[in-house]
Amino acid sequence: MDEKIKKFLANSHLLTLSVIDCEQDLAAIGVYSASCYYAFMVESLLIKSSADSKHIKLAELNPNISVTIAKDSKNLSKIEGIQIKAYFRKALAKEKKAYYARFPFARLGSGEIFALDILWAKYTNNALLKKVIYIKE
Repeated sequence: MDEKIKKFLANSHLLTLSVIDCEQDLAAIGVYSASCYYAFMVESLLIKSSADSKHIKLAELNPNISVTIAKDSKNLSKIEGIQIKAYFRKALAKEKKAYYARFPFARLGSGEIFALDILWAKYTNNALLKKVIYIKE
C-alpha cells in the first residue's frame, strides 16, 4: 500500500460505511450507509458498533462493503479523499487492542469491534494531480 494512502488513513478518524440493503425484499435492493469512527491498522480499518445496528446486520449478510473518507474543503485544489472496497469481519484480539489504543474512551460504551479488510482503494489528492490506486495481492 502506498505511503500516501497509509498517511491519509492514519490521520483521519471518520468514515462512511455503505452496505447492500436487501433485508426486506430482494426486489427492492438498495444501499444503506452509516458513519463510524475508525482506527487504521496495516491494511484494515477497525470500527466499533452495536451488533444489533442495521449496518452491522447488513454487513454480516453481505460482507463486501464500501467505504469513503473525505476531507471537507470548498477549495478544489485541497480536495482529498479515498474510496475503498473492503471485506467485513469480526476483529481479532490485537485489532480490538489497536482500536482502544486510538479511542480509549470507547471502552465505556457498548458495542463490538469489527474489521474492514481493504481489498481495493482509490486515493484522490488534487494537490498531487493524480490518483493513487491500491489493489490487495
